[in-house]
Amino acid sequence: MNEPRSRVDKNALRASIRPGHRSGFLVGAAIGTGMAANFAVRGGADFLLALSAGRIRSMGEPSLVAMLPIHECNSFVMDFAIREILPRATVPVFFGASVFDPRADLRDIVGRVIEQGFFGVTNFPTAILVDPEFRELLEDAGLGFSRELEMLSLAHEAGLATIAYVHTSAEAERAAAIPVDVINIDLGWNKGGVVGVSTEVRIEEAALHVDSVVRRVRAISPQTLCMVEGGPIVSPRHLEELCRVARVDGYIGGSTIDRVPLETAIEIVTASFKTIESLRDRVERLEHSGFRNPLPIPLLGRSDAASAMQSIYSRLQTTDLPVLIVARPESGGREIAEALHAESARRDRDLILVNLGGKTGAAQALELFGGIPGAVPDLTKARLGWLEVGHKATLLLHDLETLTPDLQRALAEVVRAGRLRRIGDDSSRVIDVRLIGIMNPTHPNTAATRNFLEQSGFATIILSPLNERLEDLPVLIETALAKIRLRTRRPNLTLEPSAYRLLLEYGWPGDIAELQTVLENAALSASGDVISPLQLEALVPARKAAPLSAFSSERDWILDGLRRNRFRRGATARFLGVSRKTLYNKMCQYDLTGLKKSD
Repeated sequence: MNEPRSRVDKNALRASIRPGHRSGFLVGAAIGTGMAANFAVRGGADFLLALSAGRIRSMGEPSLVAMLPIHECNSFVMDFAIREILPRATVPVFFGASVFDPRADLRDIVGRVIEQGFFGVTNFPTAILVDPEFRELLEDAGLGFSRELEMLSLAHEAGLATIAYVHTSAEAERAAAIPVDVINIDLGWNKGGVVGVSTEVRIEEAALHVDSVVRRVRAISPQTLCMVEGGPIVSPRHLEELCRVARVDGYIGGSTIDRVPLETAIEIVTASFKTIESLRDRVERLEHSGFRNPLPIPLLGRSDAASAMQSIYSRLQTTDLPVLIVARPESGGREIAEALHAESARRDRDLILVNLGGKTGAAQALELFGGIPGAVPDLTKARLGWLEVGHKATLLLHDLETLTPDLQRALAEVVRAGRLRRIGDDSSRVIDVRLIGIMNPTHPNTAATRNFLEQSGFATIILSPLNERLEDLPVLIETALAKIRLRTRRPNLTLEPSAYRLLLEYGWPGDIAELQTVLENAALSASGDVISPLQLEALVPARKAAPLSAFSSERDWILDGLRRNRFRRGATARFLGVSRKTLYNKMCQYDLTGLKKSD
């Protein structure tokens, strides 16, 4: 009998995530075929579970058929797992063991799992998923959840890693007392897809239940990992909503990873072949449609922060009010200022840039207000300030927070009165200039300066940093790529799904400027029209930050937009901030063209 591989690996699995720390969020894939194993690992699965339900799903039947006595379960799982999954797996594989057969010896089951080289074992199919009355009968017969825990205890003693499927807090407490390595809080059979079951459990209710179970487990066994599966969780968005309440260590996906995506993909691809002629006609029509994004890049997105910025920007577009833009240097404040100027009545005049940073108060005063000889040291002739030079134009003031309080008051008076007095001059002159100031939120003077200028009539746009609105990444990535395609004359330039995922997993400390630079450099180094992770790895350190993104892939982002807009492509394109042609190309790329409102 071979020594189980989990003595060292199990410790590594535990070390990869600690309870309460989301930076190492684990994903397990409960599958039943070698193909599902291959692509789950490529997608980033941390471990696999070879389950009878996974194989049943590949036959076109719902997962719950795995609970029926239609085969000798352990032999069934062992057969396909040994032939298809273990030879291909580069991550740990858990064996789904059934203990319903009263003839089965639990030590023999554990011994066979070790002999074949599995990393660990889990109790599936499990009595927790059967009718309560029937389950009570199973317990009385010694074939219920207690027997499953006995098997997990033997596996634990033998050195195998263990995952316990549980539903209630009481079940979780019993499993934690063994202790098992992972407790998987199962919320029932998944809804969704063609053969998914219906459920009345809302994600909010599920989150509260999971949070309660997790708290009890960690009170008994702090080192035990807590994961979640099933029920109303059918997309990354649902999981994110649950994780806002329950601090789980990971997610195990079964039908959400294999059946539901496969159903959609096969149906869409087949429908695409059937409708190829009409698709070609639509592409030709879309190529003749024009598109212009009405918003500057730093404001794009559908997050709450982006919506707030867009609302303020739209109100300022048609006004001549002075504006404060509070933004980090990398966040795109200058792009906002340029866009406001381009939309204003002053767009026929230049946008005049004035840098105030690194200068003394006297130098700043001379730059802005000008002066006359005798009043300013070393000044031999009258000098015009930028406020006077910018008459009828727009003045963009960088580092406005560095102004002294006296200069702030003088600037506010210019805005209020529309008149300027040069330094040392007794007379004033009328000026007509629009002021846009950019302030760094990290500067200690920003808050006080902003408060004073707002009271003096300045409107404020606060640019949220990208790492606080990561759900806007998809539209920002696509917009940046669209510009690169145009500039480099590579209309087919795109990202591999794995490269796209790498961008979503990064924290972007350099904000939008870093995103644009990374994509430009990656496009230059790509030999063809596809940017792969190879071009990004040197530019984006892997998992420097692991944000909770609303979308795990670009496909999810496109599909979410289609569903929100009832599959109307024009409305979806506007919602996502892309052209109709780009949307259509993405739909073709991800096999979404055949979807209808009812899907």
